[in-house]
Amino acid sequence: MREVRVTALVVLVVVLAVTVAVVDLPEVAQVRAWIEAAGAWAPFVFLLLGALGTPLFLPKPVLATASGLLFGVVPGAALAIAAFTAGALLSFWVGRLLGRDAVARRLGAGRLRVLDDVFAANGLAATIVLRLLPVVPFAASNYGAGVTAVRPLWFGLGTAIGLVPTTLVAAFLGDAVLGLGSPRSIAAAAAWLVLSAAGLVWGNRLLREARVPR
Repeated sequence: MREVRVTALVVLVVVLAVTVAVVDLPEVAQVRAWIEAAGAWAPFVFLLLGALGTPLFLPKPVLATASGLLFGVVPGAALAIAAFTAGALLSFWVGRLLGRDAVARRLGAGRLRVLDDVFAANGLAATIVLRLLPVVPFAASNYGAGVTAVRPLWFGLGTAIGLVPTTLVAAFLGDAVLGLGSPRSIAAAAAWLVLSAAGLVWGNRLLREARVPR
């Protein structure tokens, strides 16, 4: 049954990723119009859309950008972080319930074991690093984190903290984060490069510490 569950998890993630890749997804203007139509309920609609859209691979930059345009930089970023964290935890628990037991039995003594040890010993820091690396798909990483030994509390807290800089960049720069060529889009790309570099340095340090015999 463990193998069946982990297979179901892999199939679920692949199907969602492929579906998002081939389906025409709404752009920022469309998302903004849908949420604005809710009037006074707009913040709650955004929270619901972000929380449910995250496990379904709805692009995070689109929602984060819409949040800044709709609610302002700081309130919009706060709403986006809350929504993304809730959605990340939903995905995390799907991964934990379907795949953790099977993965834990097959870790061996290689790189996967080292990675699992990092999340077990430094779950908060490892999760923050995960959020600073834009090359790691946000939605897929949430499911993947569920099969590691990270504690749910550290995963949720690390996700919220790690989302702060990237979400603020998206909320502040608006549509520029989705385009290329303008000074604002260049600033957004530079900010992400700095955050990625910080995440790589921090992540390598955690991996080196995990390999040191205790």
